[in-house]
Amino acid sequence: MFMYDPTTSPRRFAGPAAAFLAGLVLVMAAGTPKAGAQGREQRPPAFTEAQVQRGQSIYQKNCQDCHGSTLDNGEFGGAPLRGSYFRQHWGAGDVSGLFGYMNTLMPPDRPGQLSVQSYVDLTAFLLSSNGYAAGTEELPADEGVQRKMTMKK
Repeated sequence: MFMYDPTTSPRRFAGPAAAFLAGLVLVMAAGTPKAGAQGREQRPPAFTEAQVQRGQSIYQKNCQDCHGSTLDNGEFGGAPLRGSYFRQHWGAGDVSGLFGYMNTLMPPDRPGQLSVQSYVDLTAFLLSSNGYAAGTEELPADEGVQRKMTMKK
C-alpha cells in the first residue's frame, strides 16, 4: 500500500523564486492577446498631464539610475524606455501589458513595492515620452480598462 511521506515527496517552490515565477506568468498572460480580442473595443491610451508629471518625478527617484535621464542612457543597463526599442517591445500590445510588467517586476531591487498609483503614473509618463497624447481622462489601475487601450499607432 502507498503511503504519503513528506520527506520524500517533491517540494513546492517557495519564497522569492515562487513570487518571481508567479509574476512572470502574470506578466506573460497580461501581454498575450486573447482569442476574443476581435470583439473588444480598442481605443488609444488615456492619461492626464498631471499623471505624466507625477510619473516623471517617480521615474527620477526610482528608475533613472538604470534607465537614464533620457530614458535610454542608464548607467546600469536598463532597457531603453523610449524610441524604437520601446515600440518593438510594447507598441503592438495594450497598456495592461506595460503596466503589469512594471507593477510585477520593477524596480528590480524591490519589485512591486511602489504604490499602484505610482505604477499608473509611471505608465502615463512612459506613454507620454513615446508620443502618446495626454488628455482629460486619467489612466486607471483597472486591468480590464487598460486592456482596451491599444498602444498600436
